[in-house]
Amino acid sequence: MLNKQSRLQARTSAFKQLLLALITGISVLLWTSAAMAQSFDLPQEGLHAWYRGEGLELIGGRIKGWKNQLAGGQAQNLNRVVGQPKAWFVKTGEEQRAVVRFDGNAGLWVPAGEWGSLAEERTLFFVVRIKESASGFLFDGSTNSGMTRASIAANKWHVGVQPGPIGNSGKPGQPTSDASYGKWEVHGFVFKPVENGKTEVTHFSPIGESVVTENARASLGGLIVGNSVTTKNGLACDLAEIHVYKRGFENGECKKIIASLNDRWKNTVDLADQPEIKKEIPDPAVKRVVVRREGDDNCKSYRIPGLAVTPKGTLIAAFDIRWNGSGDLPADIDVGVMRSTDNGDTWGPMIKAIDYDKSVPKSQGNGVGDAAILVDQKTGHVFLAALWSQGNNAWFGSKAGMSPDETGQLVIARSTDDGLTWESPKTITPQIKQREWRLCFNGPGAGIQLKDGTLVFPAQFKDAKGKASSCFISSDDGENWKISPAAIPDSPPTSEAQVVQLADGSLLMTMRNESRFHKRLWSRWEWSEKLENGKWTETRADVIDPVCMAGLTMHPKGFVLLSNNNSDRRERMTIRYSTDGKRWSDGKLLDPGPSAYSCLAVLPNGDIGILYECGDHSVQTLTFARFPLDWVLEKK
Repeated sequence: MLNKQSRLQARTSAFKQLLLALITGISVLLWTSAAMAQSFDLPQEGLHAWYRGEGLELIGGRIKGWKNQLAGGQAQNLNRVVGQPKAWFVKTGEEQRAVVRFDGNAGLWVPAGEWGSLAEERTLFFVVRIKESASGFLFDGSTNSGMTRASIAANKWHVGVQPGPIGNSGKPGQPTSDASYGKWEVHGFVFKPVENGKTEVTHFSPIGESVVTENARASLGGLIVGNSVTTKNGLACDLAEIHVYKRGFENGECKKIIASLNDRWKNTVDLADQPEIKKEIPDPAVKRVVVRREGDDNCKSYRIPGLAVTPKGTLIAAFDIRWNGSGDLPADIDVGVMRSTDNGDTWGPMIKAIDYDKSVPKSQGNGVGDAAILVDQKTGHVFLAALWSQGNNAWFGSKAGMSPDETGQLVIARSTDDGLTWESPKTITPQIKQREWRLCFNGPGAGIQLKDGTLVFPAQFKDAKGKASSCFISSDDGENWKISPAAIPDSPPTSEAQVVQLADGSLLMTMRNESRFHKRLWSRWEWSEKLENGKWTETRADVIDPVCMAGLTMHPKGFVLLSNNNSDRRERMTIRYSTDGKRWSDGKLLDPGPSAYSCLAVLPNGDIGILYECGDHSVQTLTFARFPLDWVLEKK
C-alpha cells in the first residue's frame, strides 16, 4: 500500500499530466473520480441529458461545447457558444474538478432539432453558484415556442413557462424563494401539466419547496444555460452539473437526488492557483488589429462585420453597435463605421452612420442593424443597407405590410465623402417587398459592383408562411432597386448570404443553411442580356458550416475566397479558395478559437482583409486581419 507521501506524489503527477492535456489538446476529459461517479445513484428512467465537468470540450482553454454524458446521448450536446463561458477549477475533498463560469453575457445552448423538445412533464437539477447581486436566466428553452425557464430578478428566484412570441422572452415567471449568492447550492425544477391548460412548477431550493401555477403551457424546446432564449438576459454564475429528465419527479425522489448532489459537492472550494492557459502562437504572415472590443465607447457588444475599400484606398469597417448586450433586434442598436487609411494598421474613431431615436414610444430601442456595405467605384459613393426595427419588427416579430409599424424596413444610407459623414437613411421596402411577406432586408456583410456598374446587395426575405429565402437586390443608380427571385424557392430555408461575380459574368451566391444540415448552400444566377432576365441554376450544398454567416469575395487574380468556420460549431475561422466557385481548397486556419460572422475584402495592394467576430476568455472583439494571397494558396 502507498504511504501518504507517495499518494500525494501520484496525485500531483496525475494532476500535471491532465493539466498538460488541457493546455495542448482540443478536447479533454477533465478531473473526475470514477469511483465517485459510480457511487452516485443517478436515476435512469427518463434521463434525457447529464452535463458535468468531464464533458467539457476545450480549445486553448476556451469552452467550445459541453457534452451530454449519457451513453448514446450525443445529440444533446450543448455545442453552441454565446459570449465567452470559460472553464473554472475547483477542489471538492481530494478531487480537482472543472465547472463552467458564465459572466452574465455568455451561454451554452443546443437547438430543439438536436436536443429534442420536452412537451409534457420535465425535471431539471442544477448545481450552481450565483455571483453576488447577479440577475438573469439560469436556463431557458432555445426556441420561440419552448420557453421553460428559471431566473433571478430583484434578489428572488422566478420560475415558469412562457408561450411565444419571442417578445415574451424577458418575462421572468413567478417568484418562489429568496436568492442567495456566493455559495454552491442544488436547485430542482419540476414542471407538470395540470387541468385547464395550466402548468404546475415546483422549485426545490435550500430554503424549501415552492409551488406556483402558470396559466400556460410551453415545451422545453432545446436548451440554453446561463442565458435566455434571446441571449439578452445572462446570469453571472458557475455551473457544476445539470440533470434533465423527461418526467416529473415526486417530492420524495427530488429530495433524495438533491441530498445526493449536496453530498457530492460539499466542501467545494476554488483552486488557489487557476491553471494558466497556453496562448496560441500567432502566424507571422497574418497582421491582426482589434478594431472593436466590447466595452469600447460604453457599448456592451459589437457584432455583424462588414468591410469595403473605396477608390481612395480607404478601408471602411461597418458593424452593429449593440449598446445593451449581444442580442439581436429589436433592441437599442445603431450602425457604426470606422475608417483606416493605412491598410488596416490603425483605425479612426467610431462614427454612428445610422441611428434612430430610441426614445420613440413602444419602439423597443428603435434599433437598426445587420448592415451590409457597398462602394460604387465609379462615383466613390458608399452605401449602407440595414434592417430597421421600430418595435418588434425584426426576424421573429415582423409581419405582413409595408409601414414601419407593421414590418421591418430595409433602409439605405449613403456617404459621398469617403465614409466620414452619412445622409439620413431612406427605406426601399416599398420597392422590393411583397406586401404579404413578413420581412425583407439585406445580407449582411458586403455588397458588390458588377462589371457594368450595377450595384448588388445580397438580401433575404420571409414569405407569407414564414419560410426564409436568400436573394439579391440590384440598382443602376443607388436610388431605384429591384429584387431577384429566391435562390432556393422550396426547401431548405436559407437566410444570410454573400455574392460575387464570376469571370463568365454570372453571380455566385453562398447562403446560410437554416436546415441545420451543417453544409453551406450555393447557387448561381445566370442571364443573357439583362440582369433581370436571369435565373438561378446549379443549387448545391458544400463546405462544412455551423449555421452562420460567411464572407465571400473575388480576387482580381481569379480566385474566389471564402471565410467561414471549418466546423459544425462557431470556431476555427478558415480561409478557402476556389478557381471556379465549385471546388474548394481544404483551407488555411486563421483562428482556432471561437469565432462567428466575417467579411472579406481585397486591399489595394492585393492582400486580403477580413473583419470577423472572435474572442478569448474574457472579451469579444471585432478583429481585422490582413494576409497575402500566397498565404491562402500555400498548402498546410
